[in-house]
Amino acid sequence: MKNRNLFSSGKLGLFACLTALLLVTGCEKDETDNNLVAFNNIALSGANEVPAVSSSGSGTFNGTYNRTTKVLTYTVMWSLGTPSATTAGMHFHGPAELTESKGVRVPITGFPTGSTNQTFTSSTAPLDATQEEELLNGKWYINIHSTTVPGGELRGQLIRR
Repeated sequence: MKNRNLFSSGKLGLFACLTALLLVTGCEKDETDNNLVAFNNIALSGANEVPAVSSSGSGTFNGTYNRTTKVLTYTVMWSLGTPSATTAGMHFHGPAELTESKGVRVPITGFPTGSTNQTFTSSTAPLDATQEEELLNGKWYINIHSTTVPGGELRGQLIRR
C-alpha cells in the first residue's frame, strides 16, 4: 500500500495556495456576503435632479438588495427645502444615467405624505431579472416629489457602496 499525502502526490502547490488564501482572507466567510448588495449613504438633493432644481432640502438613502429574495429593503430620510413644502410623491425611476430623467420604474407606497422632515423604511416587491440588472448597474434613482417642486425636489442615484 502506497503512502499518499499532499507532499508526495504533487498537490503541495495547491495546498500552499489554499493555505495562503486562508491566511489572507481569513478562515471564516459569511455565505450571505455575496447575496447582499449595499446602497449606503446615497445623497438626495435638488442638484441631482435633471435638470437641477434650487432646493435647500436634503436626504439620505440606505438600502440592501438581497439577490436571493430579489427584494430591496431601504430607509429614506429627508427634509424638504421650503417650510411650506410637503411630500407629494416618491418613486424609483429608471433605467437612467446620472444625467437622465426617466419614468417611474417601481412606485413607493405607504410613505408619509404631507410631511416636511421624515424617515421612512420599507421594501420593494421582488424585482424581476430586468429590474435587478438595472438596479445593480446603477441605473435607478429615487425621487422625492414635493408640493412646491412636483417634478421632483430630491434625487439620488442608487450606486452600490
